[in-house]
Amino acid sequence: MGLTRQDIVRAGLRLLNEVGLNGLTLRLIAQELGVKAPALYWHVKNKQELLDEMATLMYADAMPGRTPGVVGERESLELASRQMRRMMLAYRDGAKVFSGTFLTDDTLLTDNPLQSRVDAGLKQYLVGRALFTVYSYVIGFTIEEQAVYPVPGERDPRYDTTSTVWVFDEDVEGRFDDGLTMVLDGVFAWLDDKVSP
Repeated sequence: MGLTRQDIVRAGLRLLNEVGLNGLTLRLIAQELGVKAPALYWHVKNKQELLDEMATLMYADAMPGRTPGVVGERESLELASRQMRRMMLAYRDGAKVFSGTFLTDDTLLTDNPLQSRVDAGLKQYLVGRALFTVYSYVIGFTIEEQAVYPVPGERDPRYDTTSTVWVFDEDVEGRFDDGLTMVLDGVFAWLDDKVSP
């Protein structure tokens, strides 16, 4: 059986945990798969295309869509935010891989937790801005979290100085939860204002 695009992407995700994003190369993936680097170019043109595919697979594996029993816009958006963060934390530099990539499977983006607002007449671009704001918070927080903890469970000692320890305290979950609450409060207040007479 020949090499597939999925084989390459899965190897990339495995190696990501070992070498991080900066160390991940197509040559290293080829070595891991026991082939010459040019064999990969039949399946992925360059590293950016590889990252797009890696992000798509990360998302597909971790984001199964709306969870049964979850009702309400805020609960759905909060759950999706937590799932996305867990997805990125499952890989070293996962947030950096996911940030700025293009998902190659459009079917992964069909669930909109704010669709009822569009159905009620709110312009779709406003809902898009609200979703993008929450998305940007989750990505940005997780990028910073992975900078402080570049290897899961190992805190970079540079963040233990008196000038930064108050911002990057060890209650990461609490910081994420508080930030998500602030963002969601703001997003829903803003959306509610858009439908006010």
